[in-house]
Amino acid sequence: MDSLKTHMGLDLNAVQFLLRAHRQGVAFENVLTIGRLKLDVFPAALVELLRRQGFAAERFLKAAPQTGYAEPFFRCLGAKHVFSLDASDYEGASFVHDLNQPVPAEWRERFDVVYDGGTLEHVFNFPLALRNCMEMVRTGGHLFLDAPGNNWFGHGFYQFSPELFYRALAEENGYEVIEMIAHAAGPQARWYRVADPMAVQSRVELISYTLIHLLVHARRNRIVELFRQTPQQSDYTVLWRDATTGKRPTDVPVSSFVRLASRYFPGAVGLFKAIHTGFRFYSSHSLRNRRFFVPIAKE
Repeated sequence: MDSLKTHMGLDLNAVQFLLRAHRQGVAFENVLTIGRLKLDVFPAALVELLRRQGFAAERFLKAAPQTGYAEPFFRCLGAKHVFSLDASDYEGASFVHDLNQPVPAEWRERFDVVYDGGTLEHVFNFPLALRNCMEMVRTGGHLFLDAPGNNWFGHGFYQFSPELFYRALAEENGYEVIEMIAHAAGPQARWYRVADPMAVQSRVELISYTLIHLLVHARRNRIVELFRQTPQQSDYTVLWRDATTGKRPTDVPVSSFVRLASRYFPGAVGLFKAIHTGFRFYSSHSLRNRRFFVPIAKE
C-alpha cells in the first residue's frame, strides 16, 4: 500500500513531510490539492505517527476508512476547508479544470496551501501548470510538490531536476524554497536535503538505481508577475556573465607526478586516470555526495 504510487496520493514520506511543515508553523486552514489525493498509508501506521506528534488520531481514524482520500489527514493538520482540482470529476474533485489552461482569476491568491501529489508530470503544458499552482497560493502561503526525479521514465510526460524548482520558485517570482528533499521510493527511505545548484555553484546531478522522489516546500512571500524573466539554468548564467566580462574558465592543474608518469608509463597512467575519473564521477553523482545531499531525520 505504501510503496510505489501509481496514482495521485499521499504516501508515508509525504505525510511526514507535511507534519514537518506543520511543526515549522505552516497554517493549513484553506487547502487545495491538485487531484483528489488518495491516502496511501496503512491507517494503523498513520494513527501511531499522529499520536506520537500530539494530533487527534481518533478523529482521523473515524473518518479516513470511510473515504480512502486524504481530506481527513489535512483536517488533522488544522484545515477548515479542503478542496481538490482535477481535469475530470471521476473522483469527485471540488473543481474541474485542465491545468493546460490558465486558472480563473477568482482562484488566484486564494489558498493557504496548494499541494500537488503527482499531477504536474502528467500535464503537457508544464510551465503553465506550475504557474497555475503558484498563482493560487496567497501571500504568506505555501506550495508543496511531490515530484518524480530519477528513473520515472514513462510514468508521465516529465521527470524533474532540483534546478527546475529552485529557479522557478525563486525570489524574482515572489517565492523561496524552504526545503527540498530527495528520497528513494518506499516508506523506509532515507531523506536527503538537496542543495541549490546556484548556492554550490555546480550542477546537482544524481545517478541512482532506484526511483527518486523530490519533496519541495516553498513559501510565497510577495505577489509579482510570475516568470516575467524566464528562468535560466544557474551554471549557464554564470558562464554568460563571465563571457561578458572577459573572464575565462580556469584549467584544472595537472600535477608534476602525473605529467612525468604519463611520459614513461602512458598505458598504466591512462588506465589509472580512467578508473580514478570513473570513481570520482560516480561518487560525485550519488547520494553520498554530502555537498549536494545532506542526510536529515524524518521526525
